[in-house]
Amino acid sequence: MTPRDPVVEVRRLEAAELDAFQTTMPSWNAREYGERLGYQDRGLAAQLVAWADSIAVGRGMLVFPGHPEWSASAFRETCPEIRDIAVADAWRRQGIGSALIGALEDAARAAGFDRIGLAVGLDEDNEAARALYERRGYVFAHGPFVLAATLADDDGATFPVSGVCEYRVKAL
Repeated sequence: MTPRDPVVEVRRLEAAELDAFQTTMPSWNAREYGERLGYQDRGLAAQLVAWADSIAVGRGMLVFPGHPEWSASAFRETCPEIRDIAVADAWRRQGIGSALIGALEDAARAAGFDRIGLAVGLDEDNEAARALYERRGYVFAHGPFVLAATLADDDGATFPVSGVCEYRVKAL
């Protein structure tokens, strides 16, 4: 199967799909997406996946007020926040990122919000993402700022991640 063959469908991740998702779009630990499903079940998040048949080719999360990862920037801008957008390398530049963002925007609207936000890195590696967000109507809100977190792998070993970012918002 080549990336251009199947139709790609974006939908909320379900518990029954978790193993297939983890097989094709693994995260830094095996627990992360099970925990995200718990937040989704409580209405604090929407975890969306782009599927090409049974292969996960992209992902994105929307966090709402009350979610422990809802950021100070989202609080400042009073909006739900897009997090963890990713498209598998072989599937990039085919509209999957845009489809994920559109579906996340729809989820925010369905929850009664009229704005949405996201943080994006200012390094060269995020140039394509910034261009995509601009095309989709996201405008500068504030920044730059350092976004930092500590993640844990399956063995419990932690590792830091950080980057210089700006925050962008969009009216829905």
